[in-house]
Amino acid sequence: MALTISEELSRSFDLATLRHEASTLKAPHQWRRVTDIWRQCDEARIKEQKRFETRYHSRVEMVRQRLVDDAGAKSFDLKPRWAGEDAFDANELTRQAEREVRQAHQQRLAKIDELERTGLKAIVEESMRENNLRGTAREQFGRAVDRRSHIERRGQWSRNRER
Repeated sequence: MALTISEELSRSFDLATLRHEASTLKAPHQWRRVTDIWRQCDEARIKEQKRFETRYHSRVEMVRQRLVDDAGAKSFDLKPRWAGEDAFDANELTRQAEREVRQAHQQRLAKIDELERTGLKAIVEESMRENNLRGTAREQFGRAVDRRSHIERRGQWSRNRER
């Protein structure tokens, strides 16, 4: 499943934004989790790149062999033999195999990016909740023990209405 250009740009921008937001975290436990995710994803990318470079030719050969087998499989199309010609082109099969291997490599890298994005998003959302909760207990306690006089607390004069 190939992504459209707008989807790719959106995912890349989301990942870059999350990386920037994650780099501004200040709590040690959050920062530790962010660095762990970055380290794991970087290691996975390096490992995938090395595997791609070392196994490229064998993967291309395996995909090429699969394409040859698929093309040579008996089909039950109702066409006479003389109506068609053999469209077998070895160079075209090799190019197709190389395209499929590169596309599979890009999909694996995109999956690593998606794992990084979901991990960072969870950490950033959790830190936003923690930062928003910080100080709320202090504010509520401050309101409960407000020692100002009746008029100062309300901020305006109020009259007692007689009925």
